[in-house]
Amino acid sequence: MPDIKPFRGILYDRRSVEAKDVMAPPYDVIGAELRRALYKRSPHNIVRLILSDAADPYADAQHSFDAWKRAGVLVQQEVPALYFLMQTFALPGGKVVRRKGFVAACLLEEFSKGTVFPHERTLSGPKEDRFRLMEATHAMFSQIFSLYSDPKHVMDAVMEPWLARAPLFDLEYDDVRNTLWACDDPLATLTAVDLLRDQKVVVADGHHRYETALRFRDTQRLKNPAHTGKEPYNFVPMFFANIHDPGLLIFPTHRLVHGLEGFRQEDLVRELGRSFTIEEHPTAESLTSALVGADRHAFGLLLARSPKFSLLEWNGGKVVPGRPGEPQIVSQLDVSILHTVIIERILGISEEMQLRKLNLEYVRNASEAVAAVASGSAQAGFLMNAPRMDQVRVIAESGCTMPQKSTYFYPKLLSGLVNYSFDGRI
Repeated sequence: MPDIKPFRGILYDRRSVEAKDVMAPPYDVIGAELRRALYKRSPHNIVRLILSDAADPYADAQHSFDAWKRAGVLVQQEVPALYFLMQTFALPGGKVVRRKGFVAACLLEEFSKGTVFPHERTLSGPKEDRFRLMEATHAMFSQIFSLYSDPKHVMDAVMEPWLARAPLFDLEYDDVRNTLWACDDPLATLTAVDLLRDQKVVVADGHHRYETALRFRDTQRLKNPAHTGKEPYNFVPMFFANIHDPGLLIFPTHRLVHGLEGFRQEDLVRELGRSFTIEEHPTAESLTSALVGADRHAFGLLLARSPKFSLLEWNGGKVVPGRPGEPQIVSQLDVSILHTVIIERILGISEEMQLRKLNLEYVRNASEAVAAVASGSAQAGFLMNAPRMDQVRVIAESGCTMPQKSTYFYPKLLSGLVNYSFDGRI
């Protein structure tokens, strides 16, 4: 079972700052323009720690973190607690959705060798960057997002009375309301521990930070001759979401192809016709509606000239998707078919080029993909359906991983809401 415990979070002092001004999304979705905007929003915005624009960003983060703690802007709580988080947001069409979960310190263990499993591959570059930040600050400023199974919604019953109390924070960011409570009731912790007994936890988001925390733990072990295994650096802050929560949503991540030499639209359409049934649509709206309703592997194809909007439905032919030695549960995913059959074999963008994001860009919104192709900044776009929740879990628990950017769990967890120290005591 995952070993969890309450911890003494480092929180912003509400008397010193406005919560809405100091929070930020995860570092990996912050572009240059957003970073500038967050810098202007507050001299204490968490972006100055997670993505400093200084010449030495890690030293600058350490300096700012220490200064904010001395000034009382960030304060470590006296009593260990679980942190209950509810995120409220509206879907297109107006339906209001609530996603609940709890944050606890989770014992670090090697992926797939215990009870914590990844579902996506990681890259070395982001891990090195996050490791240097951990080395400088000895802290983590956001949580690993994980999934567990609670079909009877036991934790909902535990959380419900606390959600009626005054929260620590209640702020809206990017159309998502984030409400946080601290629970120091030992019975709530015992319930969470018992619920996770014999479970396998799947990392939904934060793979790079989890692996970085493992590396940081190992370096601290070597530096500490009195190491016991109970020090805070043996744990990582983790948000646990119930896989049966109706508010737990996976959104698709769409693909844009750009800068390919010798790209010819007619050649692409001809090659696609060998393995896909191609159905033209008059508008992007018609295409996205057909894509959602497709009952087999399907993609939306966006091109600059006619056919501008097409539904691609996999008919297989003699083409075998996937890579050599890849398990069928992975090779039969929509994202695997797209990457191995279309992006690699037809378009010639190798796996290495994909990892380096050469000729390939990822976007969250279908409208953004449509606009990119229409403007000529992209040569082609591929719209995706999101993978199913059960696919993510089965693949992770089997020890396999999905291609990069296979899932987009919405909404993201805010950085700065609950911060964690690898030093001192939990």
